[in-house]
Amino acid sequence: MISPSGRARSVACALLMALLAASSASEAQIPKTVEAPYAAPPDQALLIFSRPRRRQASEVTMHIVNQAGRCIAVLDNGTQMAAPMWPGKHVLMVITGMAPPTVQLMEARLSAGKTYAVELRTRVNAKNPVAIQVLRRADQALEAFPPAIRDQVAAEPDLRRCTEWVSWKRKKIESRALRVKADWDEASDEHRAGRTVRRSDGWTAAEVAGP
Repeated sequence: MISPSGRARSVACALLMALLAASSASEAQIPKTVEAPYAAPPDQALLIFSRPRRRQASEVTMHIVNQAGRCIAVLDNGTQMAAPMWPGKHVLMVITGMAPPTVQLMEARLSAGKTYAVELRTRVNAKNPVAIQVLRRADQALEAFPPAIRDQVAAEPDLRRCTEWVSWKRKKIESRALRVKADWDEASDEHRAGRTVRRSDGWTAAEVAGP
């Protein structure tokens, strides 16, 4: 007979495996078919990750990984990167460091044809070294697409190499992601909401292309 704690551990492990090893069609690699910068195609969503430049150069690289264990963006100091994604709900990991890696979670609920933006900032001497801020349409001046994103350098990392690194570090990432997932589930609604991209937070292609 399995004890309650054993059942809870099994469920948590199953959720974690789904987080890191799912291979559903919704998580299939999406080719970058965007013709206009920052404008999402009609059948896809575009999630832009930006990292404002710090005066003091930082050696910490941010890896953004989807629930299939694939890297969708890699950010160094002062860069931004657009990640095409299928519409729907996504749980994402922001991974920093290597020995050991630090894992933080965020959630994205995306609609087709919309562009979303998330700003990631480094934090010094903090348990969570990355401050995650969703740039919401309703919070921007005149609800315009954030102009600062256009001024940052577009990152062009080798995402395949990043995904191979995640696979190589999988055991260490899994152990930390399991604890982080438990903290996420027990956190307040306010905490989770602050790190969740909502469907209404995005801009249409016409709005992104506008002045």
